[in-house]
Amino acid sequence: MGLFLQTAIVPDCREADVRKAVEKLASKMELIPEQCQYRESEAGCAVLFNDDCGGFDELAKKMSVTLSCPVMLLYIYDGDFWGYFFYDQKQELDSFNTLPDYFGCSPEEQQSCAGDSAVIARYFHVEQKDIERYIRFWTEEMMEQYEEPAYPEDEFGQCDCWQMADFMRKLGFPYTFGEEEA
Repeated sequence: MGLFLQTAIVPDCREADVRKAVEKLASKMELIPEQCQYRESEAGCAVLFNDDCGGFDELAKKMSVTLSCPVMLLYIYDGDFWGYFFYDQKQELDSFNTLPDYFGCSPEEQQSCAGDSAVIARYFHVEQKDIERYIRFWTEEMMEQYEEPAYPEDEFGQCDCWQMADFMRKLGFPYTFGEEEA
């Protein structure tokens, strides 16, 4: 079985508020608050959800309503691809998936998860040019150059599901889960 991972990033929000939201949603979303991990940065707070947590877009939506602010839920699906759902209150601001045809979907469904780097840049106060190469569907040509990073300073290749961590770092949320805290 591959890797299934969900983490949320909440710009301009503190860890205590995110913890309260997770605890409030716990019974509705198969969350186990004691197994979630939190990381606060200058940009806001990130939370790595417990194994077997489900809900992807629904979890992002409910967290954004509970917190009354934007929430991006990033995920790795079976170690094969990554994506995100981005909500503010009940409104979906954006969604993205590197392999939209993974389950076989229509061109319209693919476009619904094409992502919009301009929206993300605006909400996370970053330059669009610094993130737009992450928000691309993986093509056969890209997969042939799997280890080539989207940006020179990236740790992971352009078609590696862990590219999600490079993207998070560019948004101001370094992925440090599983590392010793200083």
